[in-house]
Amino acid sequence: MALTEEQRKRMETNRKRALEIKRQKQIEKETNENKSMVASPTPSVFEAGGFVVGTKPSPPEEQNKKRRMEEGSENGGGMSVGGGGGGGKKECTMVATTVGGTTTNKTSNDNNSDDDESSLEDFELTAPPHITKTEAQRTYCIPLGTLAVCSFIEKDNPQNKGWSKMKLYSRAEVRRRARKRFGGKGGLREERERRRKKRFEKDLKEVENVFG
Repeated sequence: MALTEEQRKRMETNRKRALEIKRQKQIEKETNENKSMVASPTPSVFEAGGFVVGTKPSPPEEQNKKRRMEEGSENGGGMSVGGGGGGGKKECTMVATTVGGTTTNKTSNDNNSDDDESSLEDFELTAPPHITKTEAQRTYCIPLGTLAVCSFIEKDNPQNKGWSKMKLYSRAEVRRRARKRFGGKGGLREERERRRKKRFEKDLKEVENVFG
């Protein structure tokens, strides 16, 4: 049944009224949030001595976080620093620190639970704390996409200081990400051995083709 002109006008009036109420509530909410931020400012990275100081979120901050999560779920899931989708991923803060000409980029949620000697492989007990991109890919079998979000330091290239700075990645973080990717230390070992055999078979085939 078609609506009358009076019914359409009433519906339009109600719609405008609802939008106005929603807009007023949003303005009031943002005003309260701004007041809360002014009352208890969060210290900057430099004020905290180069480290990000965690503070307990106030109720408005919790509301903002909830709203961001809801918006992310509507858009198919937000992206975390780790490169994964939404759904329970921990938030990370990237902190850049420069000491003696060396710049370190590190995520604030680095987990070093794999650093105890009982969980390390034999070669890792005396290995340096940082590794090159080549070693990260060959020893820990992680792709370039994962390396792109890993902590690293920049140092002068030992071949030539005039070249681009060399990136060295945190072995602890690379190891943690690799074990998570392949299901623990045993899974990483199996993947490393599988790739080693594959390279060996490839090299052997190339040799056979040369002398065949």
